[in-house]
Amino acid sequence: MEDIFSVKNIGWMSEEPINLKSFYEKYSGIVTSVLDGKKLNTRKDIRQFFPPTLLEDQQDPFAIERLEAACSPDLLTVKNELLPQDISQFPASQTGRACNWYAGTFQDKVIPEGGPEALHTLAALTKEHHLRETVEDYAVLRHKQLKYSKVLRLVTDERDVPEPTISDRDTQAKSQDDIVVNVRIHRPFHKRTYCRKQSNTFPRHSQELLVLGSQKLTDLRDNINCINDLSVCKDMSASPQLRDLAHLRNAASEFPSGFFYINGVFYSDMRNPKAKDYSEAIKLWAQKKTEIGPMTTKKMEDTRVRDLEFRLGYPYVFVHLGNCEHIVVFVDARLKHKQDVQDPNRYPINWGQPIKLATKCSLCSLNLANWIVKGDPRLPQENCLLCDRCLKTFCYDKYGKKVHSLKVYPYMDEFLQKQKNFTA
Repeated sequence: MEDIFSVKNIGWMSEEPINLKSFYEKYSGIVTSVLDGKKLNTRKDIRQFFPPTLLEDQQDPFAIERLEAACSPDLLTVKNELLPQDISQFPASQTGRACNWYAGTFQDKVIPEGGPEALHTLAALTKEHHLRETVEDYAVLRHKQLKYSKVLRLVTDERDVPEPTISDRDTQAKSQDDIVVNVRIHRPFHKRTYCRKQSNTFPRHSQELLVLGSQKLTDLRDNINCINDLSVCKDMSASPQLRDLAHLRNAASEFPSGFFYINGVFYSDMRNPKAKDYSEAIKLWAQKKTEIGPMTTKKMEDTRVRDLEFRLGYPYVFVHLGNCEHIVVFVDARLKHKQDVQDPNRYPINWGQPIKLATKCSLCSLNLANWIVKGDPRLPQENCLLCDRCLKTFCYDKYGKKVHSLKVYPYMDEFLQKQKNFTA
């Protein structure tokens, strides 16, 4: 796969695959041996983080003094800069616009003399002030360009109560034995071979999950939310009730097969007796393609996340329902620390999602759409989206019978974050 999608000159991708288990076992051993219950505050401890070859090389000796000088906090200060202020004395100013992201307590307009010449950050801030004053409606334009402008950070508790993360000393010591991997799941990708190239854009992400290295790939797969899994292809016009959706077989129960394709390996989900191994047909096809390397197959339920070998930032794929493809990107991997949620049963944690636009009812434009109505001549479209209230009021009489011959199908909206609990 790497021969098709090159990783050269792409700064956010790791050039070589990382074996999580071997890499973090070595890293955890170094951190544990250096810290050992004490703070890292001596030059001797810092030297233990670097390989001996860097310290003993006579051609290019590694000077810890140069590192300290380059990372000194004194380089971040300039003359006549503002003193630290107590935020409680300066309440945040509200401008009435949610996108005015630079409204706050910090007086960033005050730039010391000679500051832009000393620090690149102050030079960029000076340019930013000029754009705010000269460009009309700059707040809206700049907000759209921010990297996480359309990402919502979610609370991790089902009762919307933030999880207490500070743990005791024993739990903190054990937390370094596990890995936390940040996985980003993208919306389904549908390649249109009959359209122009511009239509095949890279899909936006729909979830951002934190998964532990000790968890299996099936835990990750079970927490991927896709509205196609909830689709029910059944005419419910006889008695459309939202509560009945929990008892109907949806697409996920009818087609339980799926796989991850990561670094030349198919990880197939074979837990269900009805599941099929999609990789067999793909490997037969790949044998005819000389540019595609060898492929192997493993069971998803027998593979833990720490056993994977992948590139950070590289687009891998998750396939389910036959042809529903999701781009999967492993954004980051690190050791678990005391600020993380300590209960392993809480993982995978859905800690971020993009801002999703809701589809509203075509009649009232107030409530979210719940049904797809087809065949009613009084509706403005052949396939019309209606909420449950408008459906019962407009398409049925007081006895609950259909006014016209129509068909009603359930509609699942991406706006609902916990989609699998929607029909429960």
